[in-house]
Amino acid sequence: MELSIVIPMYNEEETVDGLVEALAAILPQLPSPHEVLFVNDGSRDATEQKLLAAKATHPWIRVVNLRRNCGQHIATYAGFDHSEGRYVVTLDGDLQNDPADIPKIIEQLEAGYDVVCGWRMNRQDPFLSRRVPSLVVNWVIRRDSPHPIHDSGCFLRGYTREAVQELSQYSNMRSWFPVLFAKLGFRVTEVEVRHHARPGDEMSRHGNMTRIHQFVSILIGATDNPFLYVVLTGMGATLLGGVALIVGFLIALITGHPQAWYWTLGAGVLGLWGAVVFLVGVVGEYAARVHQEMGRTPRYIVRDIK
Repeated sequence: MELSIVIPMYNEEETVDGLVEALAAILPQLPSPHEVLFVNDGSRDATEQKLLAAKATHPWIRVVNLRRNCGQHIATYAGFDHSEGRYVVTLDGDLQNDPADIPKIIEQLEAGYDVVCGWRMNRQDPFLSRRVPSLVVNWVIRRDSPHPIHDSGCFLRGYTREAVQELSQYSNMRSWFPVLFAKLGFRVTEVEVRHHARPGDEMSRHGNMTRIHQFVSILIGATDNPFLYVVLTGMGATLLGGVALIVGFLIALITGHPQAWYWTLGAGVLGLWGAVVFLVGVVGEYAARVHQEMGRTPRYIVRDIK
């Protein structure tokens, strides 16, 4: 098998037909023989039925059904483990990535790179809820990555078989793949790709708590120095609280107003409380990861492959 395309799917019944049509249009231009692995990540809608209907028409489709929803990264691991291609390309199932950009990815893999990342030049996502957190995460990642990828969050990527096999050694880690490969010494590059607005209601599938969890997981999974940022944040909050205490104390002495003491104490306590809570949150995230690793629970369980 020359090429495997891995696509995690979770409640994507609205996009299956359009995605299969776009893939069918571009596959004749790609290395052959090829396969497309749709990893059904515990969908609760008609995603599986639509995929099986498409498979009846397109024999290059394989459907890997997981027993429960494990998340995009774990579903990607499942696709990697069951792929056979010399090159493996990952693609989002929501039609925001354009399958027509896959030849660009393949071209760089054939040029000798191990990992090729897409770089969304005209990102079609909400600014505050998606693009601003992405800018922050990418800035943090570039400070700690051996290869400064501009868009670590783009899911349109290509991998050699060697890179995919290396990744299979990692268990429950929510690894931020481009950074991980760069640190392992693989050759990583990026190409400009298109990005489309997601059809349907994206917010109905990913609430604010899910986004916060993804943000923290990405931040911790992509850098070796998260505690550095925690310490800096704690120092800043402590310094702010200390300054507030001093200023409030001086104002209270000069003016003699009793409320100045309350505002001063409240500002100091608030600053210190914020630093402690942030630190405990990050430590808790690390503790959860250690617990998962020591528990040796399986990353995923396949219900069937069709």
